[in-house]
Amino acid sequence: MTSWCANVMLVAARPYSLIAVLLFTVWGAPHQALGEWYVAGYGGASIPFTLGTVQLNQLGETLDTALFAGGKNNPPTGTYSQQLHASDLSLKRSPLFGGRVGYFFADQGFKWLGAEFEVFTTTPSIKNQTATTVHDITFNPFNPEAPGLCTVGTTCQIRQSISGTTNIPESSMRLITFAFNVVVRYPGKFFQPYAGVGAGAFYFTSSGPIRGHQVVPGLNAFGGMKVFILDDVGLFVEGKFNRATITNFDSTFGLSSEYNAFNVLAGLAYHF
Repeated sequence: MTSWCANVMLVAARPYSLIAVLLFTVWGAPHQALGEWYVAGYGGASIPFTLGTVQLNQLGETLDTALFAGGKNNPPTGTYSQQLHASDLSLKRSPLFGGRVGYFFADQGFKWLGAEFEVFTTTPSIKNQTATTVHDITFNPFNPEAPGLCTVGTTCQIRQSISGTTNIPESSMRLITFAFNVVVRYPGKFFQPYAGVGAGAFYFTSSGPIRGHQVVPGLNAFGGMKVFILDDVGLFVEGKFNRATITNFDSTFGLSSEYNAFNVLAGLAYHF
């Protein structure tokens, strides 16, 4: 696991180098004609939705009020839990670049079915914005009969919900995705509509006030049209949808949220 994470960190430093090496290796390597191989490169635009289901629980710990701090005293005077919910956070649109290598099972009688490995990168940075927050706090004192806490002989649980706002500073975020996809197509001679779905490792990194890095599983779904301008060269346009969840991403805000994005891209594919 340590070695794999180190490799991911290396790719994060040079995201375009892996794409170049991938295409060069497959293009130049000798191969046996057991089916229909292809390599492709593409570019486009990533249009992320807002980050949804946002929690900032580390910030909630920082903003904890004195009334409910007893759970953190030494020795503690009770048990304490809290969650800081925030409104959706806006992300910036950005360029997207990627490459893929794939294989259609033509010689096996399934020329409509294929599998591919894909790598792409984009920068959905977090905008500077003000988020509305709701801080839900629960405190269970060890001595519920202490004066002023609750009625003698009853279980005492103190709850409070604090509404407010917090400034979310701009932070530069990068996403690198490594995905394995299953692809279906109409195997026409000139026009090939296609669709695919896959899963992969979504590597998020961020610098700035929100600083962190995390690898999480994610969804990769897409559909497009390929037009062959030569027997083995095709141009394609594609729409792609991505979804992933990050949890306790950084040490300052403790960002947890749902990432969703729609991407529009175009590229060139070589089949052999």
